[in-house]
Amino acid sequence: MLSFDFSQRVAVVTGGGNGIGRAIATCLGAQGARVHVLDIDLAAARQTAAACDGIAVRCDVADAAAVRDCFAAIGRVDFLINNAGVVSGPGQPFTNNTEDEWDRTFAINVKSIRHTAAAVSEQMRARRDGRIVNITSITGVIAAPFMPPYSVSKSAANGLTRVLARDFAPSGVTVNAICPGFVWSPLWEDLGEVMAQSSGGAQGANAREVFQWRIDSLVPMKRAQSPEEIAATVAFFCSDGARNITGQVLSVDGGVTI
Repeated sequence: MLSFDFSQRVAVVTGGGNGIGRAIATCLGAQGARVHVLDIDLAAARQTAAACDGIAVRCDVADAAAVRDCFAAIGRVDFLINNAGVVSGPGQPFTNNTEDEWDRTFAINVKSIRHTAAAVSEQMRARRDGRIVNITSITGVIAAPFMPPYSVSKSAANGLTRVLARDFAPSGVTVNAICPGFVWSPLWEDLGEVMAQSSGGAQGANAREVFQWRIDSLVPMKRAQSPEEIAATVAFFCSDGARNITGQVLSVDGGVTI
């Protein structure tokens, strides 16, 4: 794994209590960053914080006022990693999803990025330095009709990444997105159950079996991606070597989106 010196840097990882978020927090902490682990599940955030010598913070990133208060208490932020996300219920047709499902999915997967970026905007622009990395999904690149709110929200998150990148660029702040492919995590456990309900080829299977079925049928490299691989890509985007890379939506997916 690449090694960076983040010893003078402060990172915030949303949804850092489990899965990809935990791997990101641990990776940045191992490179010397002081990591604030944000999660609505404080117990999970504390477990991650213990693993990276960080600070656990309970925060509902869908609540704009809560985000403002949280970031005001944190102070300086060099790296903002927007990892928090939620899976929507099955669609097919899309009218199966309720208004509440659409609203909740967009609130967490899209609007939270706006809330956190707004919270760090003034300080990052003033320093003319900062990194924002949004963890989205390959379902934001290729359509996933079995869960319309999730797929559309991740597409919107990729679009928001580009909008923010153009907005922050004159201040030297970079904004990029990483689209994980098939990464086994608590989110995929939920997703596997959703797919088992909505996909004819997976009915009756458990979440892990659905996960492997999708890898076998869709991933050219025929293997899953790991949380640590996503975390390593985040670390690169935060490094000095990526200071001229912005507005990019990078799929780490074993070739799914080729």
